[in-house]
Amino acid sequence: MNWIAMAVGMVVPFFLMPYVVRTLGPAAYGVWILAVSTVAYLNLLDLGLRSAIVRFVSKAAAQGHSAEARDAIAAALWFRLLIACVSAVASIALALAFPHLFKIPATLQRSAQITVLMCALGVAVTLVSGVFGAVLAAINRFDVLSSITVMQTLARATGVILILRSGGGLISLACWELAVVSLSGVVTCGTALKIFPDSRIRLGRPNVATLKSMWSYSSAMFLIMIAGQIIFSTDNLVIGSFLSVGLVSFYSFGGSLTVYSSQVVTALSTTFIPLASGMEASGRTEDLKKLLLRGTQATLGLVLPIGITLLFRGKTFIGLWVGKQYSEISGTVLQILLISLFFTIANNTAGNITFATGKHKAVAKVAMIEAALNLGLSIFLVKTVGIYGVAWGTSISMALIHIIFWPAYVQKTIGVSIRTYIWDGWLKVTLCSLPFAAASLAVDRYVHASSMLSFFLQIFVTLPIYFICVASIFRTEAMNVFHRWQVSRAVKTEAAL
Repeated sequence: MNWIAMAVGMVVPFFLMPYVVRTLGPAAYGVWILAVSTVAYLNLLDLGLRSAIVRFVSKAAAQGHSAEARDAIAAALWFRLLIACVSAVASIALALAFPHLFKIPATLQRSAQITVLMCALGVAVTLVSGVFGAVLAAINRFDVLSSITVMQTLARATGVILILRSGGGLISLACWELAVVSLSGVVTCGTALKIFPDSRIRLGRPNVATLKSMWSYSSAMFLIMIAGQIIFSTDNLVIGSFLSVGLVSFYSFGGSLTVYSSQVVTALSTTFIPLASGMEASGRTEDLKKLLLRGTQATLGLVLPIGITLLFRGKTFIGLWVGKQYSEISGTVLQILLISLFFTIANNTAGNITFATGKHKAVAKVAMIEAALNLGLSIFLVKTVGIYGVAWGTSISMALIHIIFWPAYVQKTIGVSIRTYIWDGWLKVTLCSLPFAAASLAVDRYVHASSMLSFFLQIFVTLPIYFICVASIFRTEAMNVFHRWQVSRAVKTEAAL
């Protein structure tokens, strides 16, 4: 079900975006992107509690400590309700200030304010319902979370199409977004209460000791969240402040493709957190090391053919997707941001394991350094290189931190040597993509794709090159997986008989 949710989460926005841009226009769409990017900072009021809930509840469930699970959920819900109220009040101030922060046309300022207000109230709702979403993640019910995500995505898309076809604009879209988020929150809460009885808690004054323990864990996550918000959401704000609202649309097309690519990994890697937490709780150190290497290979292996295609054929793809007027600028932004995508995915599994095992305090400090470097470079380069400078600020800062910090930290905390991590985790699977990269470059140069259908057919024809290379380099691992599958199938057959 995770993969279905991932597919829906990628395909629906992919086909919906060009329609929204054509209907709203670049300026109004740029306002929407700015509103969403600005409101995203309210998620920082979570203070890292979601990860703490997953960590504490998954560990308590693995050890059979129901009381500890209830205390953690009660403390988190009490605190989340408090900060949701703060978020609702902050949304009003944010809506009033919004037109003064960015270069928004006078005709769109009122719509922009209401859009920001509705989106911000949606964050307040999510802060409360997110407690129960974290509970479902902690007990490995990603199938349920995926089902809710699919319904939310389809409902959002259906409403957007109907609203735009009937002549609605930014305000109607923002109101629909709030309605969808609220309904999804109710479903998430109800499902968690039904599946996990320990989440049926009495709301009252939280256990102080539990709250302190959770804050000890989540404080570092809070710093990581701040850094992540700066790294991934500030680019659009810098462009809106220093350049124009219209250019935000150009940047968002390139940026959104890297987001879609990372979603492929998210569907897989989110399952690593409770899995690693359980391994750490039972002292299975060697299994953690295997999870790190196999998880890194799997996540990179999934995203590399996508990234290679976008690197060499991204401009062609964007021209077919949203229009030739966007292909050069958005395509160049995409090529630059793919550097940051590679390193994000390369260390994604390591990051999830450090979060699951509570070894993320050093990560928080380094993330803040990366965020400061990212923002500083983006502001400096936007004045000299323009829109491309913002993308370079993100990729340069991310590459430096991920190369210098993560391999050494993996060796220190998980016990996998730098050489093993880089060679087995990063380079072996990356080498598999080189023949496919050459084929993609040749096809884009000599065989012109006149439609999205022909573009994807070309990928379908060249993709076996990548699979053959992966199978040849990882033949031992593939055979081991096949043998385990055969044994498992034989056991199930005998049990059935």
